[in-house]
Amino acid sequence: MTASDIDRRIVDLPVAVDLTEDAVILEVDLSGTAEQIWSHLTDPELLATWSPIIPERPLTEVGPVLSRETPEADPVSTDVLAMADGHALTHRWGDDVLEWLVDEARLTLLMKVSAPQYAPTYLAGWQVCLAVLDARLDGLDQSRIVGREALEHGWEQVRERYAQQLDLPDQPPI
Repeated sequence: MTASDIDRRIVDLPVAVDLTEDAVILEVDLSGTAEQIWSHLTDPELLATWSPIIPERPLTEVGPVLSRETPEADPVSTDVLAMADGHALTHRWGDDVLEWLVDEARLTLLMKVSAPQYAPTYLAGWQVCLAVLDARLDGLDQSRIVGREALEHGWEQVRERYAQQLDLPDQPPI
């Protein structure tokens, strides 16, 4: 997959978002089956292909878990708080709580974030990651794009779009 192909997929990924008092909600229809999506949400080896969250164990049982974006990064609390096998997963990611719901090929991410005013920043990051996941589920050989690398793949454009859509123009500097 070329850089322009993934950049276009990132910017054009059909994502619905909403902002409530205490959460950011993102919905996207992905390629692949519910089983494939679930595996990519819970299996550390598959998470390492698209997500910034790479846990030390599968996210399939309630209990403490640490994750790292890269092997040399400081660990982050990713404790599994609740799960319904194959359908719903709730876990920490540092100070935030992420709730993933899988319904057929629809993935819903509800983020209870410590700083909701920065929702566009979070949403843009997840849109990059989910576009990579979508490409991989579509059978394409796309490598993970996380951290500052996302800046080279349309992250700023996506963040600006969400800032306008959610009327949250004051985003943190990059």
